[in-house]
Amino acid sequence: MGENLTLMTRGPEGTRALGALLAQGLVAGDFIALDGDLASGKTCLAQGLAEGLGYRGPVTSPTFTLLHLYEGGRLPLYHFDVYRLKAPEELEGLGYEDYFYGDGVCVVEWSGLASAYLPGRRIGIEIERVPQRDGPLGQSAGENGEPRRITLTLHGEGEARRQELFKQMEKCAVC
Repeated sequence: MGENLTLMTRGPEGTRALGALLAQGLVAGDFIALDGDLASGKTCLAQGLAEGLGYRGPVTSPTFTLLHLYEGGRLPLYHFDVYRLKAPEELEGLGYEDYFYGDGVCVVEWSGLASAYLPGRRIGIEIERVPQRDGPLGQSAGENGEPRRITLTLHGEGEARRQELFKQMEKCAVC
């Protein structure tokens, strides 16, 4: 494990805003390993990444197609959802290396299901719902009203650029 940073968001819009902020510091070849329970906000964060990279179209979860490509922004975004893979080896049939090690930014939802295939140098993101009674944000209860605790972890060599990215993210103590 590497350096950790934990932030809070105030539901879907805050999670998207955090993704957009993160995207501003990403460069070609960056990899985001995204995990969390069902409906925790993984796709919201991916939407923010796309927006922060300059993509202006709709961004949806590739649950049934496994991969969506978003181009037209500063960098392409390769958005995987591996929840429905029967075995991680199915990634090989998709030519995953072209995307995991490509010239864009790659984000993989449910990355823990394909951990053997993840690049060593990556940003891990874990999203957790915070029940209202535990949350300091005074959010109303409801499916999407709960705050989220988002933990970012640098894996692999933590070069200065990624460490500086974490410092920028700290400014978003609560989005």
